[in-house]
Amino acid sequence: MRFLRRMTAALLCAVLMFPPAGNAAMGASSDAPFNDASAQVNESSGETAFTAETEEEQGAPALILSDLPVSLSVGSKIKIQAEPQNFKTPPERIQWSSGNTGVATVDQNGVVHCAAVGQATITAAADDEGTPVSASCVVNVTARRRFAHFFLSLNYKYSAMGDYFYSNNNFTWQQPFGFMRLYDVASQLIGYQYDFKRIVFTYDDKDWLVELWKGQYALFQYGGEIGVYTKYATGFGDTPVSTYSCASRNDWLDMEMTLYQEQPDGTMRPVFTRDYDKYWWCDGYRVGRLRKSKPASELRMVSHITLKDEKMATEFIKSIRSIGFSQVESPDQLKDDCCFRDGCNVYFIWRNLTDSQHLIPMFVDGDSLSVLASFFENLLSVLR
Repeated sequence: MRFLRRMTAALLCAVLMFPPAGNAAMGASSDAPFNDASAQVNESSGETAFTAETEEEQGAPALILSDLPVSLSVGSKIKIQAEPQNFKTPPERIQWSSGNTGVATVDQNGVVHCAAVGQATITAAADDEGTPVSASCVVNVTARRRFAHFFLSLNYKYSAMGDYFYSNNNFTWQQPFGFMRLYDVASQLIGYQYDFKRIVFTYDDKDWLVELWKGQYALFQYGGEIGVYTKYATGFGDTPVSTYSCASRNDWLDMEMTLYQEQPDGTMRPVFTRDYDKYWWCDGYRVGRLRKSKPASELRMVSHITLKDEKMATEFIKSIRSIGFSQVESPDQLKDDCCFRDGCNVYFIWRNLTDSQHLIPMFVDGDSLSVLASFFENLLSVLR
């Protein structure tokens, strides 16, 4: 009897220590948490082991088109990206076509040229080993608002690619005037209704101000800005009367910025992108009006700034956290009003935080701005 009990215990131990081959195979089945063609890293060796999947598990081949602005004006252009997904072999080329060439044409690089008012369906097509794959999007082309474009062209440069205006950092008439808090108050007198946040810190014997803006700029345009300003460190910090100089060339910072706008259906569409470069003023504006300008939470700013060194990045991240941004541990965790630091680089998304409620209320709503804008444009058309 004792011998039988020992044999039974030995068999149970063997079953627990060595699972059947069928159960071991289930560990690599479709129940694993990787639905697409995936890779897992072996923590001990650092090598990557690829898991094989069937065509059905990978999903059907598709072309994913980049988001477009809701509308573009006549004469502008934009580049559409087409990303292949689940192709057996990467497509050698993508064919582009327009369903209404009178309104918009598209070249074989995906660049859409807007020619007339209307709508055009732009289609990207490719072949996946004999299987045709395509995707389409609609481009809305609106009439160019002549007075608004003329007014903005007096102060800014125009980019036909993306249909937006921006500042020339090498020559801006605003540069000699620097910046102080009074400007944010006075701007309301000319119909500016924007959100703003001030990132203030001391580095290299200077007080630094990196200010963020987004919202409605007077009658005709909306957009966003990042401005870099400095002053000698006096020990008084950032006061209501602190006057900053626009950053000199040596203090320009490498950065990039994309502004998004929430649509009525809840989706976010890009308004413009300023590419990674050195700026003291990284800005952009599109002709149009927001549905609601205070707060301008339908706009989302996504940015990446490279500070001069890690000491400066430390001071920057301390300041941006002090004004309400939450710091996350990885870029994948970034969401509205959060920041992430990687060495000298700081990434952040700004949407809801604002200090505009501390300004003197001027009681100018979006409807009033619309009426004024229509009046000036109608007056111009009569005079013309």
